[in-house]
Parts: sequence; C-alpha cells; structure tokens
Amino acid sequence: MPNESNYETLHLSGTEAIAKVRELLKHFRSTMMVTKTPEGVHSRPMGMQGETIAFEGTLWFFTDRNCHKVEEIRSNSAVSLIFQSDSDSVYMHLHGEAVMEDDRARMKMLYTPLLKTWFPGGLDDPNMTLIRFQTERGDFWDSPGGMLQVLAAFTKAVVTGERGQGGEMGKVTL
Repeated sequence: MPNESNYETLHLSGTEAIAKVRELLKHFRSTMMVTKTPEGVHSRPMGMQGETIAFEGTLWFFTDRNCHKVEEIRSNSAVSLIFQSDSDSVYMHLHGEAVMEDDRARMKMLYTPLLKTWFPGGLDDPNMTLIRFQTERGDFWDSPGGMLQVLAAFTKAVVTGERGQGGEMGKVTL
C-alpha cells in the first residue's frame, strides 16, 4: 500500500528513539498531561522540569500532592503527554507510566524560582511533590524546515500536482 502521508515514516527504537525524542523536546517547555479517570480522560498543561538535552526516557513535573492528577495517577499510572509547537511544525505524543516521588534531593536539583507561582513556600512547601514520567513509546511529526518546508511542499503540490514532502513522522519505542 502506498504511503498516504506527506511525511517520511520512521520506526525508531532504543538509542535512536531516545535521540529523536531528545531532539524534539528542545521545541517544548510544557506539555498536556493526559490521565485516565472513571469518566474518561483528563488533560491539563504541565511544565517540564530539568534539562531535556539529558533525556534518557524520564521526564519530571512538580505538582501539589492534594490535586486530582495525583489520585488519577495512583489509580491508573498509564499517562500520555501531548506536545505541540506550531511555530516549529513539531508535534509529539508520548505514552508511559507515571509515579509520584517525594525525592527532596531531586526537587532541589530541579527547582526554579518560577515554581513559587504554584508553591509560595518554595522547597519547604509540604504539598510539593514530583511526578516521574517514564516513556515507553510515542509518535512524532516533524518538519525540520518548519513553515518554510511546509510552504515548499505546498508550492510543489500547486505547481506540479504532486504531493510535497512535509518532513518526518514516526513511532518511537524506548
């Protein structure tokens, strides 16, 4: 069956998958975290913590231990992260397992003053905890040339009547 997409399709695993996710993560500072509830799914924006250039499969998030997402994760640790950067034409969906961690040393390492917005007591806030997200697999769509590549693909389609190449898409398995 012919490829119905304008994207080159890749299937990456292991170190290649980690490298691709690491490369794509530089386009994002936040994500939509999706948890499962008895009623369906619940999503909310979450800021990633730490340097994504060191990504080896784990992402970290601060949260309040009394919020709904903590209950949802404890009930069902399967979580999805959805990333979108329209300006860079980069999109990614990661699926994995999330767990709560009260690792004060890691909190100190990841903490930034911006977190006072949600935790006015800073690192001393007794409700501050971490979510550790361990990536299992995901999907991505990437146009390395950004909007210029998308416009070039559009121009090719208009001028030649042939489908233009929009970039890469694929699956990653860590």
